[in-house]
Amino acid sequence: MADSTLPIDIHTNKLLDWLISRRHCKKDFQKSLDLIRVKVKLAIQDMPQIDEVIQLLKENVFDYYVCKRIVEILKKTDKDSKNIFGQYTSKRLLDWQEIVKLYEKDNVYLAEDAQNLIRNVNYEVPSLKKLAAKYEQQISDTERSIELCKKQSKNYQNEFSSSTKKMGIEGVNIKAELVAQLEILPKKLNELSEQLQTLIPVCNYYKTFVFFISQSGIECLPLLHYLLAKGNTTVFEYKTGTTPDSVEEFRLNSLIADLGSDHDQPSSKAETDEDGGIDFGDGIDFGDDNASTDTPSTSNGDFVKLDKDELSAESEINWDIGEETVEVNGNGIANGSAQLLSKALDEPNNAGGSKVARGEEAQSLLLCSQYRNRFINELIEVESFLSERLQEMKTEHMLSSHLFQSAPSVLQLTTADGVREMLAQVVAIRQAFEVASLKVLYYMKDSPKYIDNVYKKLSHLQALSEKAMERAADGESKRSSLLTELAAVGPQTAALIQFTKALQQRIEESISAKYSNRPVNIMGGVQVL
Repeated sequence: MADSTLPIDIHTNKLLDWLISRRHCKKDFQKSLDLIRVKVKLAIQDMPQIDEVIQLLKENVFDYYVCKRIVEILKKTDKDSKNIFGQYTSKRLLDWQEIVKLYEKDNVYLAEDAQNLIRNVNYEVPSLKKLAAKYEQQISDTERSIELCKKQSKNYQNEFSSSTKKMGIEGVNIKAELVAQLEILPKKLNELSEQLQTLIPVCNYYKTFVFFISQSGIECLPLLHYLLAKGNTTVFEYKTGTTPDSVEEFRLNSLIADLGSDHDQPSSKAETDEDGGIDFGDGIDFGDDNASTDTPSTSNGDFVKLDKDELSAESEINWDIGEETVEVNGNGIANGSAQLLSKALDEPNNAGGSKVARGEEAQSLLLCSQYRNRFINELIEVESFLSERLQEMKTEHMLSSHLFQSAPSVLQLTTADGVREMLAQVVAIRQAFEVASLKVLYYMKDSPKYIDNVYKKLSHLQALSEKAMERAADGESKRSSLLTELAAVGPQTAALIQFTKALQQRIEESISAKYSNRPVNIMGGVQVL
């Protein structure tokens, strides 16, 4: 193979050293480049105002090939500046011709191209690609952050909605809605008290059992028996045994007046649990029969009708024990028409004072926290008894059967299914009086500050949800900015790669021309891009 056809292979990183070692360029070519750039800066100050020149000035890239193009342009624009010898006299044209000659001297232009090629391949293009990868990673991280913020906001909002649902409010004007719920608490309690009539057979069964076992008139479930006989009367009537002539209706006027203008202003010191949730007091001890709750005169009271009629004698329940008068249904539960046990309570003597119910005595029994706690305790007592009795009936033996041969018929005829049904009725009544929304109303009634605490906690959840959405909106803005920057990097990278290809081709052609057009291959150059 002839030497003229042998290719010349040059690695990109060794290109500049190869040109210097072959004496195509000098080691101090950088000094010549610095001088050329100084002259270029001076020359561009006097340029013709034509479109192509203006575009070249905007690109601000002046290498050997650009300078040659400017000379060609100036030859056309300054063609009238020739002297009698046919030489150009235009100073700006002469300046650019000098710059071109400086480039061609010692192949400075070739050294500059090699230097640019190495820089583009090793630094410029990889840097742009790394920048694009960085933007993509930031966009991915921002999108995850946006999703997380939206999820947090949704969780806070769901927690807010769940809390308001438990309290039976919409959550628009929290304080006003809570007080509105508080005002209808007496009505709710009256509706629930009407359901207590289903417990008449249960109380009959329980008291008959206690009387049969103890053979004595032990008083049990006094408050429950009273509610079944007289209904949800005032505390005054329960204490004195007489219906008050009048009831002084009172409300939490101070609490309602405090709503004013602050129900729309969330507190900056909202007290929250670790998880931001609201404690509805499920673990709070409601006290025992001996507990007492001091309710101030400004606390919420019952809205008892002033013209309440006395219960007629025929409507009162007969609590006398009688086996012959007890009828049992198919499941062993006494019918509502059965005569029940002897009267639950002895009527207390009239206090002899004024028959005006005021303060705590104006509240209904179920509204007053003290008596409500006693009522719940009595339900728990019956529930525990029925649960234990049900277990006994499942494991009943001969001695137990013999013991109950002389028991009243209500005890003998009540089956396990009947006890199970009575237990379900008691549990349903107790759960109805212990729902979270009703507990909250009792807390608010006994402590007006509880409304402020609930309001702060709910407002804090709303604030957390809003802040999370604000962070998500900031993330969307950042993501949009990153996408714009990434979109600008792409074309810039593509243009630089295209310019590098042209640059490498020019170098290969220039070196090939110096070696009788032998093929020149620059390896590790634009191919790796």
